[in-house]
Amino acid sequence: MGNGFGVYFDPSKSTSGQRFFEALCRALADQATPLNQLPAAILFNVSAPKKAILMAKLRRQKVALRIDGLYFDRLSPAFLATFRWPLRHIFSLGLKYSWAHDFLAHLANLIACNYTAFARMLLADWIIYQSEFSQQLHLRFFPKKPHTIIVNGSVYHPEEKSNSDAKVNGEIRLATIYDGWRAAKRIHEVIDFVRWAREEKNLPVHLTILGYTGILPNCVPAAVKTLIETASYIRTLPRFTSFTGEVRDVLLESDLYITFTYKDPCPNAVVEAMAHGLPVVGLGSGGVPDIVGDAGILLPVDDFADGFFSPYQYECDFRPVDYEQMLQALLTVTSDPETFRARLRNRFAADLDLQIVANRYASVMNQLADQRDQSKSQATSEVSTQGRTL
Repeated sequence: MGNGFGVYFDPSKSTSGQRFFEALCRALADQATPLNQLPAAILFNVSAPKKAILMAKLRRQKVALRIDGLYFDRLSPAFLATFRWPLRHIFSLGLKYSWAHDFLAHLANLIACNYTAFARMLLADWIIYQSEFSQQLHLRFFPKKPHTIIVNGSVYHPEEKSNSDAKVNGEIRLATIYDGWRAAKRIHEVIDFVRWAREEKNLPVHLTILGYTGILPNCVPAAVKTLIETASYIRTLPRFTSFTGEVRDVLLESDLYITFTYKDPCPNAVVEAMAHGLPVVGLGSGGVPDIVGDAGILLPVDDFADGFFSPYQYECDFRPVDYEQMLQALLTVTSDPETFRARLRNRFAADLDLQIVANRYASVMNQLADQRDQSKSQATSEVSTQGRTL
């Protein structure tokens, strides 16, 4: 058995979290031990195969697991429709009897989605949460599991942003990254806010949507799709795999990044936008405040005002965004770009730079590897002592 730590990376995954994890693996390459040398500890992403984690446990390697969020859909007709009888009938009792809702919602979310992450967490020796919000979600299920919080990071591109500040017709250029599979990304509300600012407040805003697929959650009105695809002040770019070419150019030419994402544990799209010099306006929900800090303006949100469960994948019944306050936040940021640009630099210098983040991961992993080595040495010592006694 080798020393140090290794990193398990599965290149077949394609989520934004996987993009960060791939970059993290590259940043850790000089410090990590190859897996074929059987390091004392291994870092896994939550999407790693359970079999690979189980094999590491059988080899008595320490397992650290990077965790993002979990699912917390409240019981609704749309959510219940995803189950077959008799589960649909059982879970529907939570709609009829309020006292049974939370228990049945826990069970429904566990069966639908959460069981895969929970199985991996049970095997893990250490959990690395991506935000305080992610930790808060999981502590009710794993209160005694050793853990650390490490926010995602990226590579900052300050010199590129300084060459891309020319205004186009005086417009305020907003950018956002599309995610149509989950209603809680609230893309439809970003669209409506931009429409409101443009048509009702006569503010010259222009929104570019990166990664647009044309697919919207079922709860989103069809008129939103029409607006996205026909409005003169909205531009879309298709799905992408890297922040290069036209995607990179859009981010460098934009004034700020806008997001209404709700209960998102650590949206890496926000980190990546900030890495291109974009301050952020949006909602202070989930892990977004951990990322943004003072490099933007976030409207405060109480993620648990309505309890643990809420609209997430299937419903659009979110508490409304105060458009007037959001507009003021937008104007405040765009009226003083140098101040927010300086705050961005400080965020990366202190917390978000990829190498800083990688070093934090390495510190945790080295400590975990040392624990395995100490346990192994202690066991060897005890065996030797027993031998001498005999």
